[in-house]
Amino acid sequence: MKIDVRPGFREADRAAIAELFLDAFGRKLAPSLGTDDRAHRFIAQGLRPEFGFSALDETGTLLGAAGIKTEKGGFLSGTYSDLRAIYGTFGAIWRGAILDQFERKLAPGVMQMDGIFVAASARGLGVGTSLLDAVVWTARMNRCREVRLEVIAENARAQALYLRYGFRRVGVVKTGLLRPVMGFREADTMALDLS
Repeated sequence: MKIDVRPGFREADRAAIAELFLDAFGRKLAPSLGTDDRAHRFIAQGLRPEFGFSALDETGTLLGAAGIKTEKGGFLSGTYSDLRAIYGTFGAIWRGAILDQFERKLAPGVMQMDGIFVAASARGLGVGTSLLDAVVWTARMNRCREVRLEVIAENARAQALYLRYGFRRVGVVKTGLLRPVMGFREADTMALDLS
């Protein structure tokens, strides 16, 4: 199968990418966003194509997507106003507080990966690696010295991909007392040195 990875995504694929995003990160985001139509709407409207890549097959079918975060912004960039419009004022306040726990300050010269998410029917076909290639190539073109990401410790499939690619574990983020709210115990911080 031919995999065509391109910067951004087609507007017609926005809803499908939001669905893939929720499928991949629903466990991590469910405590704050839920997994219903409201979560889908928040994610769909917050996706910024200039910070992402999409993978298509030879017929133009969406296979997956990847997002990045730089000092200029990130792939999922929903605001407090977006949260309030969908969840109401009270819902936006507590959801925003939980989502803030996922934010990471970027060091100069570092590109953060906002995730890779591949359609279930396309897993194991090289889509994730192709998207990762695009992220790393973009980081190199922007003279970044490192690509970083966080992956839930229990996500063995994703960890195997990143380790195979050359990422190394550089830290652990523990959720501590927020574990019941966050839905997971810890995430590994991984980095790929580009220097």
